[in-house]
Amino acid sequence: MTWVFLLVLLTFGGMVWERISADMVAMSAFALLLVTRVLEPVEAFAVFSNDAVITVAGMFVLSKALERTGFITVMGQRLHAMAGKTHAGLLISILPVVALLSAFVNNTPIVVVFMPILITLGLQRDFKPSKLLIPLSYASIFGGLCTLLGTSTNILVSSTAEGLGQKTIGMFELSKIGIILGLVGMTYLLTIGRKLLPERETLTSLIESTGTKQYLTEVVVTKGSPLIGKKLSETLLKTLPKSKARIIEVIRRSVPLNTPLPEIELQIGDRLSLSTVVSAVMEIQELDGLEILPGHNLGLESLGMERAAVVECVVAPDSELIGRTLKQINFRQRFGVLILAVHRKGVNIQSQLGKTRLEFGDTLLVQGSQTAINQLKENINFLMLQDVPDDVRTRKDRMWLAIGAIAAVVTLASLGVFPISTLAILGALVVVIGGCIEPDEAYRAISWRLVFMIFGMLSLGIALQKTGAATLLAETLINGINWVPSDIRPFVMLSLLYLLTNVLTEFLSNNAVAVLLTPVVINTALGLGVDPRPFIVMVALGASASFATPIGYQTNTLAYGAGGYKFRDFIKVGTPLNLIFWILSSLLVPFFWPL
Repeated sequence: MTWVFLLVLLTFGGMVWERISADMVAMSAFALLLVTRVLEPVEAFAVFSNDAVITVAGMFVLSKALERTGFITVMGQRLHAMAGKTHAGLLISILPVVALLSAFVNNTPIVVVFMPILITLGLQRDFKPSKLLIPLSYASIFGGLCTLLGTSTNILVSSTAEGLGQKTIGMFELSKIGIILGLVGMTYLLTIGRKLLPERETLTSLIESTGTKQYLTEVVVTKGSPLIGKKLSETLLKTLPKSKARIIEVIRRSVPLNTPLPEIELQIGDRLSLSTVVSAVMEIQELDGLEILPGHNLGLESLGMERAAVVECVVAPDSELIGRTLKQINFRQRFGVLILAVHRKGVNIQSQLGKTRLEFGDTLLVQGSQTAINQLKENINFLMLQDVPDDVRTRKDRMWLAIGAIAAVVTLASLGVFPISTLAILGALVVVIGGCIEPDEAYRAISWRLVFMIFGMLSLGIALQKTGAATLLAETLINGINWVPSDIRPFVMLSLLYLLTNVLTEFLSNNAVAVLLTPVVINTALGLGVDPRPFIVMVALGASASFATPIGYQTNTLAYGAGGYKFRDFIKVGTPLNLIFWILSSLLVPFFWPL
């Protein structure tokens, strides 16, 4: 039992440390439970058949189908016409729609799609993104509190409780309190919270503030050039004025070179793509051995001068680039764009970018040709922060099939026709076979990092229950409030458990907290001699209502970088909302689910 407690603390510590990804921390705990024989293989590997994980995976696919068929985008774009002109009017127009969608669809794609739409609407009305993106993230959380499918946390709490002999959470069982909390949360955002929202500069303002237009052009290494055979680090990277011109890539015989720029040895006919200001063009023309295209006749397609596009994008949750430096990725050559700055945890990074290791939620300010930017939009490693035209590959003709699949899952689950896990898999198969998304897109839609993190945490939950650690924790909690009169003791414990869950969620994965605390709160309720149901609901609410930090919930992390926020902005705006939800939940949960 002592070893299990220690392992739980190490797991939580590893997640807070963030040097190793949460999924690897959780799976390390899984492996240690096997090695130390706390769990037998048959017990440990049983987590891989957990129906909650199957449900979560299926809902990722269904959410992607709605996104891929253009439904979410269409909903967002139709708000352009009806969006209010004032800040409050804009929030009133957008936030209820976001909350409604998030009640039935994974909220991360909702926020991903609505971020560029809301940023564009805000800029048209002269509102900075920092005035809009925290409310967007919070609204998606409000919606997730209302239904079983609203968040993976609800599904995990329901499944864990069922494994411990409790009744599963109904599809709309949480709606009676979730709707109230959502309405109160919306009111807060439109009144007190709106006044607390900061005015933050985004990465784009770093470039726009200079007032200097950037252009793209190409130069060619001519015959007899003194640059032939020399490295860029010895020549042009020293010669070109960095404030006026930057080399994006080197193209040799129509193929971009993947070698790091400083190490490239120039050859005759090499084409160098440059980002320059107009005033630098004459300086480049005077460099011996270079000529600007299309002035040099090599029979190649002319590029000439093209206005450079500067856009912001966010590193996606499951990007393969996470943990790697920009130099290791060879970013400029691989993607054909230049990184001008990185926003991370309230700081805009512009120096030593090559040594920067990418993290989920990093916002990148990139510059490149429109062609390169369009290719970046299609790359699954990034989420674009601009309102882009409909993707030509959007399958709008399949939209109603995707909507029908989601509606069928919700309806049949509500009626108890099939278990939610069965319906999630059937729904996922329908949208794939029906052509809403391709099979490889379906596999990519699933957050495998989240799936394996859940597997690891489920094994810890089993270990807590098997060794009696969950019971001991429950007894410790009960003994800690023995001084409270017995008639109100369950109410006090219920309130304290919400607070404990909520605080842990602000710094750890909400799913991890939910899985570990569900068996503890059930044992606590049984120890107090009351119905465990309100305690189960409290964990579901407390683990999802994360507002006070940008790291407690994935949508907060996305908004963090995109809005140019600082950590303290979430504390300032979110802490009062956390307190409001705590008080309301402490009053309403015992009312709707009597102890």
